[in-house]
Formats: sequence, structure tokens, C-alpha cells
Amino acid sequence: MANKNILLIEPGYKNKYPPLGLMKIAQYHGPRGKRDRVRFIKGLDTSVLAEAWDRVYVTTLFSFEYTKTAQAIDFALEAANGHADKVFVGGIAASLMHERFLSEPRWQGIRFVKGLLSEPPAVSLQLDDFAEELYSDDIDGLPIEDHVPDYGIIDQIDYEYPVRDAYFAYTTRGCIRKCRFCGVPALEGQQRDTYSLTSVVEAIEKLYGPKKDLILMDNNVVASARFKDIVAEIRDLGFTSGTKLLRKGARTAVQRRVDFNQGVDARILCKHPVYVRELATICIRPLRIAFDHLGLRRPYERAVRYAAEHGLTRLSNYMLYNFHDDPADLFERMRLNVRLNEKLGIRVWSFPMRYLPTDRPDRGHVGEKWTRYQLRSLQLILQATHGVVTGAPEFFKRAFGDTFED
Repeated sequence: MANKNILLIEPGYKNKYPPLGLMKIAQYHGPRGKRDRVRFIKGLDTSVLAEAWDRVYVTTLFSFEYTKTAQAIDFALEAANGHADKVFVGGIAASLMHERFLSEPRWQGIRFVKGLLSEPPAVSLQLDDFAEELYSDDIDGLPIEDHVPDYGIIDQIDYEYPVRDAYFAYTTRGCIRKCRFCGVPALEGQQRDTYSLTSVVEAIEKLYGPKKDLILMDNNVVASARFKDIVAEIRDLGFTSGTKLLRKGARTAVQRRVDFNQGVDARILCKHPVYVRELATICIRPLRIAFDHLGLRRPYERAVRYAAEHGLTRLSNYMLYNFHDDPADLFERMRLNVRLNEKLGIRVWSFPMRYLPTDRPDRGHVGEKWTRYQLRSLQLILQATHGVVTGAPEFFKRAFGDTFED
């Protein structure tokens, strides 16, 4: 039953990383899978309307991109010639806002898939064998979640992802925490280890060539009982501290980089220097440490000091605000980074991240201890700095003042 036409759609929002879920679906349907013809588009590419599609997949990301996501779903329905049973929608927003998507009258019949595609394909995609749906007999196959991402589809679009020359992978899924502001517990559940990182990286390299960076999207890797083994595996894959990649035919080598892009947990890092000591053996840059509220000051500060002691001098952190904090809380966290920069001789870049409820379709949420004016004022500053707060004292003083009262 090969040679079916499969359309993959990513909504037209701006995003940093390519859609890993669609890349795995492409592998499932592609020449090393079902041998279908796979087309990937970003946004509303009307050229696909001239063709007949046997199945259309739409990925979703953040809930506040609901407008662009809705446009993509409407377009998918049009591409499927109105056959809602051929349209499948998954991803973060489709999972966290599942009931909202299901209740939309114009989308009746579309399958909104909640969570990961971690069951056999026919099960994850809710396929009806009685209706003889395409691949509904695939009840024992490898879960789509476990497929190697198909990097080839990225070349089908003009959009340039800021990060693309990288192995995208997980060593764990889920998280031990149940933070109220986070959607991970609903999306991925309890923390657990994934398949071998080595097998994923080697498979990607065999099919698509070597990649410069290793982007690991774990939610809390340091909480894994296999943490030391994971770091050892990363070293064995050629990502030791200071390593470079010299591609065939290239004259100069490029610096490799490991990035746990969801950050690591200060509450665990601070327990013993061994965690940072292990991380210092790989080419991690930057080391991202979350600093969600001022109550984490002691573990955060200790984790940063451990990092400095072990030569990790380029750090970054996400600073949640507009949740249960207030403006003074955020100011003190940012100012602490300035002090740590000066005292330890390091560079910490802060990325204030505005809290938005995971089921809200816009960016309008105002925390109980914030005002719209305060949020807007901060937004104007961050727009001027591209969302980054450096630890340079003069910059901080000029942008935010010496004290909160300023």
C-alpha cells in the first residue's frame, strides 16, 4: 500500500527548532518506512491544493499561537478536500487544549491526538481497522515516537530554523516535578529513560551526515538515575569539552556544542559538585539553569558557584515571571546574576519568560501581582535587547536601575 500522498503542515509561526514530531512521522511514511510520498510545508502553501492527499498531519506548539494554528487546521481540511477523517492534529497545544480543539464545530471528525505517539502507529493515531483506514493494521509496529527524525524534509521549505545543524534527541522524557506552571506532566507523565542516545545519533549521522551540535530536550536530565551514564555516552559520541568537528572537504573545524535546551534543575545540581563536574567534561555551552522564583535563590546560587569552580563560565537561565511572583522578585533574581558575574568572573545571560496558562489561546494573561503597565514596560526593554538580560552591571543599571524602586 505504498505511494500514498502524505502532507505535513507546520503552522506559520516563528520557531527556533524544526518540528521533531513531523520529522518522525516523515520517517514512518517515507522511503525507509511505508514508502509513501511525503510533502512538508510551513504555513499556508496553496500549491498543495492542486493535489489529492491521503493523509494530512498538522503539528501544534504553544497555545498562544492558537490563531495561526487554527488557520493551519482549516487549511489542512481544505487540502484534504473536506475529508476530516484524513486530518490528524498533534503536538503541545493539541494536547494541553485538547477539549477546546475537540469542541470546535468546524473541526468535527478531525483526530486530535493527545500526548506522545508512543504506542504502535495504529493505536496512537486512533485508526479504525473496521473502516479499513490507511495503515490501520499497523498494531505492532515501532511507535512513531521512536523513529529517527527525517532531516530531509527541512530542505523542502524556505524557512530557516535558527538551529538546524544538530542532532535533536532525548535521553529522558517526563519530569519528577509537578510544577503548576508547566505542561510537561500532562504531556509526558513521569520521568523515564528513552532508548539509546548512541543509536539515535549514529542513525542520524548515517542517513544525513554528521551534525555540529547535540540538542537534548530533556526536561530534567540531572534527575535521572542514569545521569553519569548519559554524560559518558555523550563523551563517547565525540562531544567532550572543547572538541571541534572537521567536516570532509572543509578547511577549518567548527566548535561543537551540547545544549540541554530545557535547562537543568538547580535543586539537584546544588546537592553535590559531582553533577557539575560531570557536565564540565562535555562541550556544554551554555549551561542553562532555571531560576523560576526567588525561593530558589540558595540552590541556584550554589549551583552557579559549583559551575564556576569547574570551569563552566558561560551560563544562561530562564526566569519565569507573571506567575506567583511580583516585579520585585524578578528584579532581585536578575540583579543576583549581575553580582554573580562580577564576583565569580563568569557570564550569565538571563531570559525572562512570561508565564502564560497552557490552555489560554493568547498572550493576555496578567498575573495577580503584576499589572499590564508593568508587563508592557518589561516587554519594551526585552524587545530592545532581543529578550536577553546580560549580566553587565552598566547595562543592567541603565535598563532597570540600581534598586527596584528605581
